[in-house]
Amino acid sequence: MRQVLFHIPLKADWLPAHFPLYLFVLAVGFILAALARLSARSIRQPAVREWLRGAASWLAGFGILAALVIWFTADKLPQGLPIYGFGMMLFLAFLLCTGLASRRAAREGIAREHVQDVAIWLFIGGLIGARITFLRAERNLAFTEMLQEFYKIWDGGIVLYGSVLGGLIAYFLAYLLVFRKYGLATLRLADVLAPSIAVGLCLGRFGCFLNGCCYGQVACPSCPVYAVHFPLSAPAREGLVEQGYQTPAGFTLAPARQQPKEIGARVGKVDPRSDAYRAGLRDGDLILRVGYGAAPNSTRIKDCNIQVIENEKTNRITPPVDVLTHCLVFNWPRGETQLRLTVKHAANGEEEELPPIAPRTLGLHPTQLYEVVSMALLFLVLTAYYPLRRRPGQVIAVLMAGYGAHRYLNELLRDDPRPQGLESYVSIVLVVAGIALWTYLQLHGEKKERKETV
Repeated sequence: MRQVLFHIPLKADWLPAHFPLYLFVLAVGFILAALARLSARSIRQPAVREWLRGAASWLAGFGILAALVIWFTADKLPQGLPIYGFGMMLFLAFLLCTGLASRRAAREGIAREHVQDVAIWLFIGGLIGARITFLRAERNLAFTEMLQEFYKIWDGGIVLYGSVLGGLIAYFLAYLLVFRKYGLATLRLADVLAPSIAVGLCLGRFGCFLNGCCYGQVACPSCPVYAVHFPLSAPAREGLVEQGYQTPAGFTLAPARQQPKEIGARVGKVDPRSDAYRAGLRDGDLILRVGYGAAPNSTRIKDCNIQVIENEKTNRITPPVDVLTHCLVFNWPRGETQLRLTVKHAANGEEEELPPIAPRTLGLHPTQLYEVVSMALLFLVLTAYYPLRRRPGQVIAVLMAGYGAHRYLNELLRDDPRPQGLESYVSIVLVVAGIALWTYLQLHGEKKERKETV
């Protein structure tokens, strides 16, 4: 798991004093755009000249966009702009799938531009459908709340079958408004897209693995399974704690009657096998401070002082033990895997900052990786079957049946919060529909042609 792949620096110490980075990025973008424009004037080949002119526009636009991002976020993100693994996999899936589908379409006599346009419609429609399904079916949010949470795709919360529904609606809208006049055959186009869809599912699930969502059930220690232990920031941790499988970080808290009233949270029991125990935490110790990351101030979220908090507006008093719970469960910064504890030992009364620890979950079935492997194999099957199909539409039918069968079985191992009944029943419908479509096309479908022109 790696929720944050890397950070793009938003500050540059190597620039001259008081020279802002956003001005430097803006200047570089315009200079490169100007060089591309000047180079285009001396090129005789029309295709290369047009490519350079287009590149100049993109470079200038990128310089402006990057400068605005740095201007607005540099102070808010001292570590830099985080690039999330889940979002990166979605981006790579869009590029790779579009490229593969465009090449296959060209061999079938379909214009690449049409496939690229269809891909944009499917991507946007699928993303909208996936988020709406999750926010409504899983979190049951009102419309205004959905608008506030909709854009946070880096947190996961994408329901695949909602994406399928959204993509279908987007395609039919695009067909009626745009593509019908080009004479695109839907079943032939679906066959062209089918192998790319399998690749997209493969990369998307790897993004889920990086994000830690869509996780599996607890794997038994004796089972022949390569169990995955996710870090503290993974969504799986919260579910396992709620179900009573484990503590958040390897220790429990003492009963309320033993907790101090003003400062610190008393530890109950420490698991001798945990990182917390190896770092020096013991039963009865008093936790005074919680930090995130391997070093102080390693994230934009400040360390937590475990003390009573009085809210003057609501006259509400939060005891230290609740402050600790909030810091460990609800305030954990995304992408951080290490925890620092400052404690007062019960044995000698001395204060000590313990070495950083990296708590992990119990071993879970890596259901995300199961789907990565399954979809890679399904891509190979679809690629091999493509030239053997007898009717247009049979490749997408194999994809429907193959993915539905995999998804139904994989659902039996998953343990993340989701509309489980919906996904299991839709998987069965998908298998039946795929088999029925393949059979109908085999008996009554129109024979495929070697080429189609658009």
